[in-house]
Amino acid sequence: MATIADLRQLVSETKPEEAAAMTGELLAAGHNAMEVLEEGVMNGLNDVGDRFAAKKAIVLDLVRAGVTAKACIPLIQEAFPKGEGAKIEKKIVLGTMLSQHNIGKNLVSTLLSIGGFEVIDIGEKNSPWDFYETAEKVGADMIAVSVVFAPAMEKFTELLDLLKELKVRDKYPVIVGGAVTSQKWADAQGADGWGAQAKDGVSLARDLLKVA
Repeated sequence: MATIADLRQLVSETKPEEAAAMTGELLAAGHNAMEVLEEGVMNGLNDVGDRFAAKKAIVLDLVRAGVTAKACIPLIQEAFPKGEGAKIEKKIVLGTMLSQHNIGKNLVSTLLSIGGFEVIDIGEKNSPWDFYETAEKVGADMIAVSVVFAPAMEKFTELLDLLKELKVRDKYPVIVGGAVTSQKWADAQGADGWGAQAKDGVSLARDLLKVA
């Protein structure tokens, strides 16, 4: 019988078809959807990230891990009880600054959506202006930024400066996360919140937007 640990291994080995099939099998057997997501998919992704940090994996492995997670997530989303994703009237603009890497950002998007938030996902390779422009256009309540390599750190600071310059900084709580970030760095930049893991995005959003 398949276990969540088996799913974690398949995600870690970046096998999308096998991982999707096992995800369906686990959900059909009655496993909790959030446990399948966190302990299977997310932990498998973290395993790949840890290997990359230790120089035992390459960028292509990260890309393949993202593809594997993407194959599993729609199945998991469908398995959540309808009330668990009750709609919250709050819009969050989410994107990756500069980089094309999107694994963590996609997980944050999934968890926020499951949590009931309306997520406007602007994808990858964004500039500070892209975040501001989209937030203004859609009437966002918050901006969430994924920063996964050093050049994007400077651009995040530029985003906060841009919002101040345009006199809308107080209008948008801004949260950040990503491989190269830390609580100390986020605080120094003036971010309203920092997440070490994808699931932290939901708790930060609920706290900052005062959602009960």
